[in-house]
This record gives sequence, structure tokens and C-alpha cells, in this order.
Amino acid sequence: MNTGKESMGNASGMQLSRRDAIKGAAVMGMGLLGATSLAACAPGKGGDDAAGGAGAGAASWDKEVQVLVAGTGTVVHAAIACAERGAESVLVVEKDSAMFGGTSATSGGGYALAMLDFNADEGIEDTREKVLEYMKLVGDGRMDENVQAAFVDNANEFCRFVLETHGWSKWGHTSKAFGDYYELYQGSLDDAYGRGSWYPFDGDGQPLMAPAQWEGYRAYVDASDRIELAMGTSVESLVTDDEGAVVGAVLSDGTRVKASAVILGTGGFEHDEDMRRFHLPFPYYRSNGSANNTGDAHRMGARIGAQLAYMDTTFGNPYFDTQKEWEPGAFRYDKVGSDAFAPRGFPHSIMVNRKGRRFCDESTMYDTMNRAFGTYDTGTLEYVNIPGYWICDSTYTSTFLLPGYATPDELPEFVFKFDSLEELAEGMGIDEGALLAEVSSFNEHAGQGADPAWHRGEKAASANTLAMMSALMSLPGAEIPQSVLGTVSEPPFYCCRYVPGMMGGTRGGLHINENAQVLDVEGQPIEGLYATGNCSSGVAGYWAGGATLGQGGVMGYVAAKHCVEAAQR
Repeated sequence: MNTGKESMGNASGMQLSRRDAIKGAAVMGMGLLGATSLAACAPGKGGDDAAGGAGAGAASWDKEVQVLVAGTGTVVHAAIACAERGAESVLVVEKDSAMFGGTSATSGGGYALAMLDFNADEGIEDTREKVLEYMKLVGDGRMDENVQAAFVDNANEFCRFVLETHGWSKWGHTSKAFGDYYELYQGSLDDAYGRGSWYPFDGDGQPLMAPAQWEGYRAYVDASDRIELAMGTSVESLVTDDEGAVVGAVLSDGTRVKASAVILGTGGFEHDEDMRRFHLPFPYYRSNGSANNTGDAHRMGARIGAQLAYMDTTFGNPYFDTQKEWEPGAFRYDKVGSDAFAPRGFPHSIMVNRKGRRFCDESTMYDTMNRAFGTYDTGTLEYVNIPGYWICDSTYTSTFLLPGYATPDELPEFVFKFDSLEELAEGMGIDEGALLAEVSSFNEHAGQGADPAWHRGEKAASANTLAMMSALMSLPGAEIPQSVLGTVSEPPFYCCRYVPGMMGGTRGGLHINENAQVLDVEGQPIEGLYATGNCSSGVAGYWAGGATLGQGGVMGYVAAKHCVEAAQR
């Protein structure tokens, strides 16, 4: 391990095994372990210890700690909470040799949270019943209501803990653009702030963005005499006893670590091609998640009989395609093409599919917009909305920047310019007649300030996105329109492709209960094993801005409370 704070310990050897029936059911029944995972389990690839914990035989430990934490994203809150609540020794391992914080440290830095003491300061009126009703609907009624309740009931305590531990002053908002994303659902808040994108503020009253937050978390970890950090190190496999409890793990350098509890926070699986194919319901093309998000915890858990849940879900976000040529099926890491700032919904622009038809409210929030890509055309037997084609006219470019913060004078290779809609249709491979008819209909209604087809501009999210984000996309001195509707009629026209992607990654994983304990395939907690963040089954869908950090932080705190209290009993 690459660590500067090391306290070695030994434990006597012990016989380790796992209930073969449960392990077999997990591996075979959930379809997770394809060629890559089976290779890791096969003889000659490190033996049973490297592959999992079951049937490991006599073992000795190289190191002993109270809690082993895998990852430094939102799970860092679990590590810090363990130390603060009395755990004498916490080992944190981070797969990346240089980057502390993973995807979280490069995120927007906001947390989706509910029922905070700070609601009154922000003018937010909320109830526990409304939150839970809303979260149930956003999760499509599939997700564990006990986990949702645990999240809501612990959010305020988590926030107070963060402030007290790091000497920060309050939680608040910086923008009205990232409230409740599914505002038409029962239980959503009419208030523009909603429950999304809460930020911690420092002692000087300044909001802390993600880099500053994770700098603070790293400083705490480095200063703590209870936490040891090993960068460039990962958990390779879990070790279980003959009752199926997790009693330790094998690290990537071969170190065998005995631990009373293991808390996994290794991120999603978006950068594993096989897992994307096995689990996601339609092709995804982009993610801004760390390249280290390769499903490590998912595999480790499945090998010892853990149940997986919601593996078909993501934190969705559309991307404009930054490649000149269309590459069907090509998946890339991308931060440049993220469309969270929603130029697709600004006036004098529309989005169509290859048949020339609009297929969404272009101004809706990014997660809801992303779901529109999954429509399957039963006539042509294809995902007809992949790619989408975003089109704007010269009125748009006189006010706003093009995707990629471009201008007509310096077009990137992925933004195409045409003198007419007919030329655009031919050049991009769009049905010409249908496109002309669609634009004509859109223009007729947009001129009247209406969109009867997709209701663009009718939701608060549209106005909030325009008001808050147009400042980032508008030209100097330009007068900002007060509507997201505007005709697409003045040549030249500009076009780029849009593809489905992820904001932070996949969001299905190890099925957890209200204590963040990982469940086996029979729905029973696996003693000693916890998960949080994108490697877990999570809390709800993408319910508000900062849902990734919110659920990961709060449930990491819940995991820490439970595992430390269990050790003290």
C-alpha cells in the first residue's frame, strides 16, 4: 500500500467459507459476471482469495483495522464519521494514485437534501410526508421506502455533522436552477430552490464548491490519527467467515486486511463495457464519471452473494457529440459535451430525431431529457432518437454561444453550418419533408408563445434554467429573452448531434437497507458489509440537483453510525 501512516497488526489464521447456494444464486441469477468477471474468478488468476472470500482456506492477516473504507468520493463522509464516532482505526483506500475524491471532487458540488434546519433561512416550506411521496414517485415506485425514510430522517443530522467537523458555517443555495427535477409529481416543491443543490458555506459565508470541499475532507483525513489513507490502492476481494459475514478484504497489492466493517464507495460501472451492455436499457455514449468507475464493488459483492438492484438506472444527462463523424455505439469520458447548462432549451432552437420529429421538451431538466433517448420505434426497430439533432438559427447565435461555448466565427468540427433547412436535412441525414413541416408547426406556435406538442416553457424549470444559465451562455451585452420559445427561421442554421449520457455515472448497485447494509439474495443483511453512493442501490432517482452527493453523503454517514455502534455493543 502507498501510505505514510501505517500501523500493522496480525490476527490468528481462521477457516473461511461462504454459503455456496447464495453465492451461486448471486453469480448466476443476476447476470453480472460476464467474461471479465469470470476470468477474475478462474483458477490461475490469483486463487480463491483474489477472486472472492468463499472457500479461501486457512488465512493470516497482514493488517487489522476497525473499519476499511473503499473510495474517497462521498464515502469519505463515512470514514470521517467513523473516526468522529469513536472508531480507533480506519483505513481508506483510493484506487487512483493521484486524484482524491473521484467523480465527486470534480462535480458541481451541490447536495440534494431535505428537511434541514436551514429550510426556513431559504424560505422553503416542506414536510416529511411530501418529501417521501415525491421520492417514491421519482424512484418509479421501485425503490426501498425504508431507505428513503432513513435518508430523510438523517439528512439534517448529516449536515450539522459536516459543519461541526470542518468548522463551516451553514448550508445554503447558490442558484435556483437545480430544484426538484420532476416538478409535476406530487410532493415536489413549488419553491424554485426545491430540495436540490445545497452547498456548505465556509466561515466567511462563501459557498464551497466541490474542489474546496474535498480539499477540506482530505485535510481532515491527513490530520487524523485514526484514519490511514492509501492512494493507488483498491479492494480486490472481500473475505468472509463460515457464516457469510465479511471479516476483511484483500487489497490490490495483496495485503490481507482484517476489519470489523467494510464500507464500499467505489462508484458506478459506466466504464465497464460488458456491464453497460448487460444492464443498461439503451445505448449510452458519454459520462463525466471517473475512469475508475468499473463496477469493482458490484463484482466483489456478487461473488459473496450480494443482491444487486436498479442496475438499469443512471444519473442521466444529455451530451452534444464532440466528434465530427457519427460513431454508433462509441462510449467516451467527456466533460466538454455535458449539456447541464441546457442550450438545447434556449429560444430559437429545437431538437429532432432522424425522422425530423421533435421528441422532447428541450428545456426540461437534464435527467428527464435524457430519458427521451430510450424510445424504441417499433416500425423501424431502432432507438430512433439516438442521436438527436439540435438545430438553431442566426437569431440564436446573435444572443447565445453555441455548444462548446463556440461562436459562428470559430465553429468546432462538431457544429455544422447550413444556408437552409433543406441543406441541413441532407447534410445531417434527416427526413427533409418531416423536418420542414415540424419547424413550420413549431414556429407557428412559438410565435404565439405556446408549445402544445411538448409544453416547453410551461414548467418552472424552463424559466429557471434560462434565467440562471443564460448568463453563462450569452454573448456580452446581449439582451436575454424572457421565454424559452422562439422561431427557428433566420439562416444560416447550425446543427450538432446529441447523445444520451450520464452526470456522474450509473446509479444501480449493491442492494442496501435503511442502515446502508448490503443485502444478500434472500434480502438479509450481510454482516460487516456496507455500501454507499453509486455502487449501491441508492435512495431514489435523480430527484434534484446534487442527488449523487446527497444520497452518498447521507447514507455514508448512516453506515458509519451503524457499524461503529455495532462494534461498541
